[in-house]
Amino acid sequence: MKKTFTKFAVALLLASAVGCAQQLATMRGDDVPVADQAPRDMPYQGKRPGELRLIERTFEGQPPLIPHSIANYEEITVTENPCLECHISNDFKGKKMPRVSNSHLAVLPTTAKPEPVLSMSRWQCNSCHVPQVDAKPLVENSFQGRSSAR
Repeated sequence: MKKTFTKFAVALLLASAVGCAQQLATMRGDDVPVADQAPRDMPYQGKRPGELRLIERTFEGQPPLIPHSIANYEEITVTENPCLECHISNDFKGKKMPRVSNSHLAVLPTTAKPEPVLSMSRWQCNSCHVPQVDAKPLVENSFQGRSSAR
């Protein structure tokens, strides 16, 4: 047992010595002209809910995009969801709002119980639904979304 442990320790020591002597190389090479920089913060397109029209979806199955800023909204938690204040019904303070899809509900509204119940697997809205900024893509691409309205 001692011989096996000693052999293992010597092998580990040799492997680490060889690893330390080896030069580190990046995947993108040494010819990178400037260091990476984070993109600058961009303002969201809509300042307040209801200011902009809905953003057209560009591919089948795309979650609806948020056409307003969510910067001053409270954090979404399991017990508190500020999105539902407006989006749990079709009408909020006289304005038409898109209602949460039935696929997101655990209990559908009925005449006996008109209040829908959100499914706990769908409570974190901004995992799929994201606000938009008016910015050029970070990398070039040839994606052509659909151009016709649904």
